[in-house]
Amino acid sequence: MFVVLAKQRTLPGKSEILKENVAKLAPQTRQYPGCMTYELLQSREDENQFWFYEVWDNEKDFEAHFGADFTKEFEKTLDGVVDGNVEPYVCDVVV
Repeated sequence: MFVVLAKQRTLPGKSEILKENVAKLAPQTRQYPGCMTYELLQSREDENQFWFYEVWDNEKDFEAHFGADFTKEFEKTLDGVVDGNVEPYVCDVVV
């Protein structure tokens, strides 16, 4: 089991678009093999700052979900919405 924290910023005025698109993506991702948790977190101080919080059984399933049609469709929605690339941090659960 491992955790992915992925930092993502939206362009000013685009945070609602990201939230709407993730709301469509999340149920499909949560049902994907190996996904234990999939959440989008938004900063209280900066409405344009987000983190994806994901818990996966294994890296194989995590990597495979990027090839799923629903993930590819979601990635198309990011153009003109996000500010730069996502910054992923992969963590091992310690305790």
